[in-house]
Amino acid sequence: MSFHNGLVLSGGGAFAAYEVGVLKALMTGAAPFTRHRRIDADVVTGTSAGSYNGAMLVSRWAMDPAEAIADMERVWLEEVPGGACGDAVYRWRGSPFVLLDVDCFLENPARFFWLRVEDTAFFARSLFRRARVFAESGDPIEQRFLELLNFSNLISTYPFPDLIRRTVDFESIRRSDVKFQAIATNWKSGESREFHNEDLDEQSGPLIIMASSAIPGIFPPVDIPPHIFVDGGVLMNTPLAPAIHAGATHLHVVYLDPDIKSIPLSDLETTLNSLQRTMAISFAAVVERDIRDAERINKAIELWEQGVRSGELTAVGARDVGRITDIFQKLESGRKLRKISIHRYRPRTLLGGTLGMLNFSAEQSRDLIERGYRDAVEHDCARDGCVLPAGGPDEPEEAFYGEAGSGR
Repeated sequence: MSFHNGLVLSGGGAFAAYEVGVLKALMTGAAPFTRHRRIDADVVTGTSAGSYNGAMLVSRWAMDPAEAIADMERVWLEEVPGGACGDAVYRWRGSPFVLLDVDCFLENPARFFWLRVEDTAFFARSLFRRARVFAESGDPIEQRFLELLNFSNLISTYPFPDLIRRTVDFESIRRSDVKFQAIATNWKSGESREFHNEDLDEQSGPLIIMASSAIPGIFPPVDIPPHIFVDGGVLMNTPLAPAIHAGATHLHVVYLDPDIKSIPLSDLETTLNSLQRTMAISFAAVVERDIRDAERINKAIELWEQGVRSGELTAVGARDVGRITDIFQKLESGRKLRKISIHRYRPRTLLGGTLGMLNFSAEQSRDLIERGYRDAVEHDCARDGCVLPAGGPDEPEEAFYGEAGSGR
């Protein structure tokens, strides 16, 4: 029997270093629950920073798994943190700390002055555009003043495309047998868009990863003609459903938020705390819906198998009738549906405050990688809420591919 393994990588900005730790445990045979066998994936899906990690991983698929993960860890610890002028993902426009930083000037004097000129021109254009809209608007004066505020004007993603090009081989992704999907959101239509291997060439690839990672209100939208895209996490921060639709039956899902019930209510309600909890609840609701769908698929197949053996189908609860009837119809038509196993990996506590997702320092990344590795090694299905169907694809001999130390 052939099973298809899937890796599902969530979005979460700088917290995505945690995913590298989980992958390190799963792909080097360090996790006891796999009987120390390494995972071989047929499908990799990612949203936001998870799409960047997924792209790095798939572009290194020809390498030995341990070497591939070690190189991803090096990227997060050495290249992502950047240099004296800031990290390699974004920079603050007109930051006085950078303007007064001698090390930043000495690192690259020409670039230092060019960026100051670029910032001045950007602020001038933005001020002119907003002043014109302010003057022409018929809205109340209070609303017009509020509409002048735009946090993303203070942030430039100028360094990010260079980082992507240095660390992701898009030709390798296009040639890979591993199905890769990066999720973004169409900013105009509000629809989710899945970008596949063949979409990621040298020109469009960096734009797609940037679009998937463009957190609204923080990073600017990305123009990929004929549409404009923002972070895939707006609709699907943990792209489980696309992995199932791509044929994965044995899924390893990495979250960057703990179980919402484990996040304590803040003693002091603030806008940032409220925003962080709202986002966590929203992300959890979408992925829990996908988890329930997987459980219904498993239940329908089990009922079908029982019916085939006994000659009649067992009754189902009213809540499940619609979904299960649809699955029955597919089985009757001869479609091959397989039971789905889902292993869930998530931190026990918050990985950091709301602004921690913008902290790409080597110190934080090193801590997150260690936490991810430890949580994956200590993975416990009873505690972590795995989906393990009766007779489903969860035996290591079937779902994993080799002893630790063996090659692909």
